[in-house]
Amino acid sequence: MKKLIIILLILQPLINRITLKSGVSFDVYNELLSMLVFFMYVVQLLKRGKITSISLVFFTLLLYMVFTTILKSTYPLGFFQIIIYSQWFFFFLYYHSLSLEEKHKTLYSLKKILDKTLLLVLIISFIEVPFYEHFREFLGLHNHVRGIGGFYLVSFFGSGPSLANFMSLYIVFWYFYHYGFNEVVTKRDKRKLILAFVFLILSFSRKEVLFVFLFMLFFPFQYRSKLRKWIKKIIIFMGIFSGLLIYYLAFFSNANKVAFGDKYIRWRIAEKSHEILMDNLPWGSGIGTFGSRVSLMVQDVYEKYNVGPEMLGYKVLNQTRGPIYDAFLFTFTTELGIGILIFLFFFFKLFEAPVWDRNIYKGYCKNFLIVYFLGLSFFQPVLVSSFGYLCAIFFGLTINKISLLKFRTKYAKT
Repeated sequence: MKKLIIILLILQPLINRITLKSGVSFDVYNELLSMLVFFMYVVQLLKRGKITSISLVFFTLLLYMVFTTILKSTYPLGFFQIIIYSQWFFFFLYYHSLSLEEKHKTLYSLKKILDKTLLLVLIISFIEVPFYEHFREFLGLHNHVRGIGGFYLVSFFGSGPSLANFMSLYIVFWYFYHYGFNEVVTKRDKRKLILAFVFLILSFSRKEVLFVFLFMLFFPFQYRSKLRKWIKKIIIFMGIFSGLLIYYLAFFSNANKVAFGDKYIRWRIAEKSHEILMDNLPWGSGIGTFGSRVSLMVQDVYEKYNVGPEMLGYKVLNQTRGPIYDAFLFTFTTELGIGILIFLFFFFKLFEAPVWDRNIYKGYCKNFLIVYFLGLSFFQPVLVSSFGYLCAIFFGLTINKISLLKFRTKYAKT
C-alpha cells in the first residue's frame, strides 16, 4: 500500500486529464488518497501507542486554524479548508511514523518507481516531441507562448512546471540514493540522470531549472585537496552561470520582462495579500477566505478589497478557479495571520532534524528539498499538490527523531 500511494500520486495529473476528457470532474482524487493515508496513520498510532513530538506542532497548528475559523465565523466552509490544508501533514506523519526497516525498503521502492516513471516519460516523448501541439490538444491543454517556437514538454503531467517538478525531484533523489547509500553509479544510471536534466530543461520552467542548478552548485562533493575543490567549484559555477544566462536570455526574454514588471500577476497577488493581512492582524483573514479552494464560495474578502477577475480567473476564463488558487505561501499567510509562525516552526524543525544515519549527502538533499519546497510555494500551490505530497513522503522517510526542545547550531552534517 505504501508503494501504491506513491504511484497514485505520480499518476494523479494523468488520471485528472483522463477524467476531464471523459466529461467527469473528479476533483477529490488527492483528498481520497489523503483520507486513506490518515486512516493508515491512525492505525499506526493505535499499534504503537505513542505519537512523535513533531506531530504536536501540527496539532497546535490544527487547533489554531479551528480557533480562527470559529473566531472569524467562516465555518462550516473553513473546516473543509482546514482538512485540505492538513493533507500534506497526513502524508508526512504517516511515513515518518514507519519503522527504520520500513523506511529503508520504501526508499528503495521509491527509486524503482521514479526510474519507471522516467522511462514512461521517455516513451511518451517519442510521440510528444514531433506532435507537441496535437499532443497538448489531445490532453485538452492550452498552448502557452514559451519554449522554442511554442515547443515545450508536458508529458502526462499536463504542464511544463509539473513535469519540471517531477524531474527536479528525480534528480535530487538520484543524488540522495547514489551518494547517500554509496551505490555504484553505472553508465545506465548516468544516462538516466542526463535524461532527467534534458526533460527538465525542455520543460522550459525557469524556477525549477534555477533551483536544480543551485542544488548542483552547492552539492557537497568530496575532493582530495582544497585546491582541486575550489578549482572545480569555480569551473562548475562558471559553467552553471553561463548555461543559465544563455537559457534565460535565449528562451525567456519576453517572459522575464513580464515577471520583473509591476503588472506580473504573482506580484499583484502578493501585494493584495499584504494589504489584506495588515488589515486583519493578528489572526489573519480566516481559513478559507482568500486564495484557498473554498474561498470561491465566500466572496466577502474579494469584494471588499476589489480583487479583480484577472486574479480570480473563474468569471473571465470560464474556469472554476484562476491563478490565485490554491494556497500560495503569501495567500496562506494572509489566511493564517500569526499562525504562519507555527507552520514555519514545523519546517524549521524538519530542516534541523538529522537523517537517520547522519549522512552528509542525505542531509544536504533533505535540507535542499525543504528550501526548494518553500521557495516554490511562492509560485505554486505545492502544499496541496501531488508533488508537495511526494515531498512530504520523502521528508517522512529520511528524517530521524525530531526534538522540539533541542536546537542545533551547526548544519554541516545532518
